[in-house]
Amino acid sequence: MVVEFSVENFKSFKDKQTFSLLSGKNKELMAENTFEVTQSVRLLRSAVIYGANASGKSNFFTALAFFLDFAVNSGPSQQVGDTIDVHPFAFSKQTEGEPSSFELLFFMKNGEDKPIRYRYGFTVNPDKVFKEYLFAVLNVQEVELFTREGQTIKCNSKYFSEGEPAVKITRENASFLSVCALINGNRAKTMVLFFQTLSTGLDNKGAQTLSKLADSRYRERIVDFLRCADIQILDVNGRDVPYSYRVRTPNGAIETRQRMQKKVSYSHAYYNQEEPVSSVDFDEEDESLGTRKLFQFAALLLESLDNGFPVFIDEFDSSLHPLIVESILKFFNSSKTNTGNGQLVISCHAVHVMRKDLLRRDQIWFCEKDPYGATQLYSLVEYAPDTHESVRNDAAFNKNYLKGKYGGIPYINEINMQLADDSDEA
Repeated sequence: MVVEFSVENFKSFKDKQTFSLLSGKNKELMAENTFEVTQSVRLLRSAVIYGANASGKSNFFTALAFFLDFAVNSGPSQQVGDTIDVHPFAFSKQTEGEPSSFELLFFMKNGEDKPIRYRYGFTVNPDKVFKEYLFAVLNVQEVELFTREGQTIKCNSKYFSEGEPAVKITRENASFLSVCALINGNRAKTMVLFFQTLSTGLDNKGAQTLSKLADSRYRERIVDFLRCADIQILDVNGRDVPYSYRVRTPNGAIETRQRMQKKVSYSHAYYNQEEPVSSVDFDEEDESLGTRKLFQFAALLLESLDNGFPVFIDEFDSSLHPLIVESILKFFNSSKTNTGNGQLVISCHAVHVMRKDLLRRDQIWFCEKDPYGATQLYSLVEYAPDTHESVRNDAAFNKNYLKGKYGGIPYINEINMQLADDSDEA
């Protein structure tokens, strides 16, 4: 379960910006849109990030993806001399050559099914790790599990002795956490597995859904999910089809070879006048982009709802009707359908869902660039205009947003002025 993610000096993020799924104390939609982790902590089931094009929304998801990839894979995949693929803020002399920082607060359950809050972070530049640390709230106070300053690494002998064998074999361009997991440290392995379940996009997710079709009960749930976009879908099946490809042989000749690969097909009702009499199958290439995107989503989102995996997806509403976006948010905001307390964080432009009956103020976030090109990240509950008064719960969120009251929209007036100037010159 994710609590907060912070990023500093990465792409369009100059100063430290923090995104939080910690529920505020306001009572709006408390029972529906939040869930209890401990007696003192409630988390949000979902959040939506808005903003103009090029405001930094995608950079937020890229930052999280980089954080997870470096934390998990740098130990086993990086070699001596390899560059760390980090990109600091490029529009300021003050950040030029400075390292980038990332931090994640999250809960994981221990062997007794008790949720433990962890805080893990690191500071890196393209060449090396400057800082890395892991803390946990094991009783009441936060306890240091390990800290790292360059290549000086200190492990808590009581709570993280598993890290001691990894101290001498950790390279300066790899995360200590990933090396600890590589040598089978129990706490580090559990943490890496959690990071691997935290999804940050749709790459290869269609294969995840395709693999679930062999289970008839799961396939039925996938079909019901797809009917959000196309009510005529009767069934979905995976089938093996031949795939041809060319290779160069050792003697230099080009050969065409063939192998089998799985593809999805969609069954639709076939009618005699108004009476359905049979079905007809279509390949995925013949389906709408919305249906194909929902198929990619299906297993990922259903497993999140069942098992509590956090899911972060950029441009979620691309090719999807706003009512479909609303339906999926309702799935996550309901304790009846979100039995595993999964968390869904998306960016979109669907202002239709920015409503007080669907989202709390702390579930609505904005990205906006300042005059110097740096992204500011803030929630509606944090937003305070010149009056320093917070946004009222009974405000018309979507209408006010489109009027520019909360920021995070393109400067349409400036665009119109530019178009007018270009027209005059012509």
